[in-house]
Amino acid sequence: MPLHSIVLIIHVIAVFVLCSVLCIEGLALVHLRAASTLSEAHPWIEPVRNLRSFAVGSVLAIQFSGLYLVFRTSSFDQVWPKVAMVALPVLMAPFGNMTARRMRAIREAFRLQKANNSEMLGMLRAPFLKISLGIRIAAFLGIFLLVSVKPGLWGSVSLVGSCLAISLLASVVPWPRRKTVSSQSA
Repeated sequence: MPLHSIVLIIHVIAVFVLCSVLCIEGLALVHLRAASTLSEAHPWIEPVRNLRSFAVGSVLAIQFSGLYLVFRTSSFDQVWPKVAMVALPVLMAPFGNMTARRMRAIREAFRLQKANNSEMLGMLRAPFLKISLGIRIAAFLGIFLLVSVKPGLWGSVSLVGSCLAISLLASVVPWPRRKTVSSQSA
């Protein structure tokens, strides 16, 4: 099997892994924000152990395999690969790192019971977590579209910018909360 095929398979698998990580994170965030008690939130604080390792590994694999594929296909003179290579580490890595730190602090607070219930539930509903996830999903989708469409400079910038703008708008829309048992019976 030629090296190009192996690198392409690694690239596609890494994209699937990153997509899975973002889906798991989104599902966990929906459940964390909807939790009305700490016992409801507890299973979703860390739904998959070492999820961050999968995210970091897939981003690195995407970067290196993507760089190889771009050079191999002589596409580096085009703009879209440059925008994609910048957008991935600039948009996804810092927000992923800040979210990981915040979630580590939340897990620690839950483990040690450092705060009261309302404070801990408030940490889970912090707007930053929703905005960060939205930005990372937007960057992922924008890069995926870049690779599919292969536009020029303004098309690349407007494509990623549009994804980010839609994501930021969606981040400020409140998510519906689950009704608690006591409010349903009333």
